[in-house]
Amino acid sequence: MNLHLLDFDCSEDAEGVVCWDALAQPAPRYNSALLAEVALLLAWSHRFAAQGPGALEDGADWDVDLQVLLHSEAGHPVPAQAHFDLTTGTVRLTPAAEQHPLELSLSLSGTPAFAQALREQFNLP
Repeated sequence: MNLHLLDFDCSEDAEGVVCWDALAQPAPRYNSALLAEVALLLAWSHRFAAQGPGALEDGADWDVDLQVLLHSEAGHPVPAQAHFDLTTGTVRLTPAAEQHPLELSLSLSGTPAFAQALREQFNLP
């Protein structure tokens, strides 16, 4: 499965922990598609390790950092709260971002087993 709006840079530490970082600033008409890709990744990650994200040094298989800035009509960036709803498999933003430009930063890190499975599932580097 290929991702179309998220383009990741990948790094790996000496212990095999892999981190994928993506930045996205789509035109507002692509906001929902971008959030759907993020939700797809998070839903898959939860299926891989149901305990959810957590500190890898504490034994979790994966962790995530998702940050979103919305640009108001005046052009000022406003932080948004991003919430992944496991039940519906969607990412919701508060405030909503349908018509506003947004900046999305996503960091997804994981153990070697998680990294290999994620690479195979999403054709990541």
